[in-house]
Formats: sequence, C-alpha cells, structure tokens
Amino acid sequence: MLQVLSALLWSVASTAPDAHGANPPRVLVYTVSAGYEHEVVRRAAPDELSIVERALVDLGSRSGAFQAVVSREAAAFEAASLAQFQAVLFYTTGELPLSAAQRAGLFEFVRSGGGFVGVHSATDTFYTVPEYGAMIGATFDGHPWHERVSIAVEDPTHIATQHLGERFDFVDEIYQFKAPYSRAGVHVLLSLAPDGLDVAREPVHRQDRDFALAWTRPFGDGRVFYSALGHRPEVWKDARFLTHLAGGIRWALGDEPQVKLSPEDDARRSFALAESGNPRAGFGVFKRESGPMCGRCHVVNGTGTEVGPDLSSVALRLTQSELLTAILAPSAAITHGYGAVTLDMKDGTQIFGRVTNESETALTLIDTTGTARSIAREAVLARLASKISAMPDGLAATLTNEEFRDLFAYVRTLKAPPPTAVEPK
Repeated sequence: MLQVLSALLWSVASTAPDAHGANPPRVLVYTVSAGYEHEVVRRAAPDELSIVERALVDLGSRSGAFQAVVSREAAAFEAASLAQFQAVLFYTTGELPLSAAQRAGLFEFVRSGGGFVGVHSATDTFYTVPEYGAMIGATFDGHPWHERVSIAVEDPTHIATQHLGERFDFVDEIYQFKAPYSRAGVHVLLSLAPDGLDVAREPVHRQDRDFALAWTRPFGDGRVFYSALGHRPEVWKDARFLTHLAGGIRWALGDEPQVKLSPEDDARRSFALAESGNPRAGFGVFKRESGPMCGRCHVVNGTGTEVGPDLSSVALRLTQSELLTAILAPSAAITHGYGAVTLDMKDGTQIFGRVTNESETALTLIDTTGTARSIAREAVLARLASKISAMPDGLAATLTNEEFRDLFAYVRTLKAPPPTAVEPK
C-alpha cells in the first residue's frame, strides 16, 4: 500500500509547479466538532494530532504540493492570520465557535481568491449560517448507507479523480444532501451509482436519485472543493482517497495542470482575462447564425437545443479558467452525460453526435448542427464512444479577440436560470 500511495502522490506532485519548492502553499486545517465528533478527528490527548490531522500533514509533505498547518483556535480566522494561508480545510460539525467577524473573514478570504476544502462532515456544519451553505454548496441530510458502494466518476479528467477510472467500489458512510444543493450550482466529480442499492429505504430523501459525493464550484474569485468521503479510519490510509483529496486541495489552490492550447487560443484566453468584455455584445455573438453558433447547441434559460449541456447556470459551476477551457478546448473535459458517439452505418457512412434517447428498435441522435435524427438500430453496424466533444475544437478561431472577449463576458453572467431568456443588462 505504501508503494502504491507513493506512486499516486508522485503523479499529483510531479505536475505541481511548487512540488519541491521551499515555500509550498499553506493550508489551514480546522477540525473542531461542535456537534458529533467523528473518530477520525478525535485526539487521544490535547497535544496529539488526530488521524485526519496526521494524514493531512503527511499528505502535504509527501506530495510537496502544500503544507498543512493544524489549528483549533478561533483566532486563526482573524484577517491577519488568514492572510498567511492560501486555503482552509474543514472537517467539522455543528455551529462552530467562530464570531460573526471571524465567519465574515473566512467568506471574504475565499471570495477574494482563497481556496476552501470541505471533507465529509463539513456539510454538517453551520446550519444557521446561510452563506456557509452557499459557499460549500450543500447541507447534510443523513447517511442512508454505510456499506460497500459503487461510485461513478463523472469527471475522469479532473486532477482529483483522474486516477479512479470510470467507477470504483468503496466502503464508507455515504451522505445525501439537501438545499442549497443543486446540480446546476456545482461541478460534480463523483456520485453514488445506485445499482443494486435500496434507494427506496426510509432514510433516502432524494426523489431525483441525485447522490453527488464530490464536487467543485467557484465562490467569488475563490475555489471550493468538497468530498463527502472520509468517515472511516481506514479511508485515511486508502491511496485512492488520499490522492483524490490531494488533487482536490491542489485544485482549490489553483495549481492544477493547465490544458495545452495553441498560441492563438492562448492569446485569446489572455486577452479575455485582461480586458473587460461587453456581455450584451457577447449575447449577440452567442445567438448569431454565423461563427460558433452557440445557440444552436446549448440551452440558456429554456431557449436553444441541448446538443451540449444546459448553460443557464454554468458560471455557478465552473471557474473563469474552466469556462475558458470549455470554450477553447471542449474535448479536454466533456460534461458527464454529453459524450458523443460515432455510428458506423451498414451503408458505409458515419454519423457523429449525441444520443439523447433509445428504444429497442431505434435511437435518437442530435448532430453537431442541432438536428435530431431517428436511426433504426438495425441500420447500425457499430457504435463507438468518442473522446471528441460534439462541440468542435477551433470554433473560437471564427471570432476576433474582441468578439471572444465579449462572448466570455456573457457566459460569465450565466449564474442562475431565470424563467425566460433575457438579454443581459
């Protein structure tokens, strides 16, 4: 196990720009339990670290990606203290003993560009502080399962999940969540695969069967990573979990590997970040019937065609960097459920697009023009999953730098799904 862990952590550390530097980013680790105290954060003595604290100090040291600094003092959340850190990690419960000013300091720290990492019961925290729920993205609503489960990897390209394959079995306490959780507001990395589980048992509250287990989201200019795993002591020795957590911390710190872009796209990216665009002009670029023709393939506030994912709240889920990557290199991270397929037809032709519906005799496919086609199964020779997005690479090349900047400015306004499509003010 130690050899496997070392190898996995090396894969995380080897791409970290500061992996062997003298001053790695500092992460404040806070494990106060104002409610139920988990075994993994219980200290045998006041001057001894808990399982979680020891694991995080060791994880940072082994990976070289960060330095874990442990504190249970409320004074750590004073502005002068927080200024010494690049991220904060919570494994907590209940109404924590932080003053209103200290809570406000935490939120401002993240909103201003700091990272926040929540582990397991971090969602079982601050029920009376709505801004905390808005930041972390969900509230704990029980744990219907404590057994071996199958976990689906929804984003296999993310630094926190790229080592896990398409799915994996895991033994842990499994949470479900209630508001403010919404899939529209987070980028889901892991979810419970309900195959073989009793999802109708009494403690299961989610009728939509959306059991997300790890996600990321922006909060102002900061980054929030959350993983619901981490209840059992042995989990904190599991190489898969520790690498997952190390990757999540790196993401929250903003030092994950960047997708390699062409010099032209790299210039567009830099221009869009450096210049303030015009969202109204960007709306026009989005809707027009030339160039990228975004409106043909995406729904925004109920209008459009769902070849690709609904973008109504995309800026709630993705950071600015991730939004730019999604536009400039769409095949680098294909949204879960929107992968394209290539159909080899018996007449020798090929059809490329996304399958939206299937029956025993036919399937419905939307092609890259937004056209829905019904295809008889008996006419299909082979069906191959594609690693290429249904949104072609290179669409940004049809725009000037100014048009791309404005398009990006418009996409950044898509933070909530209003009932009707409106142009930005």
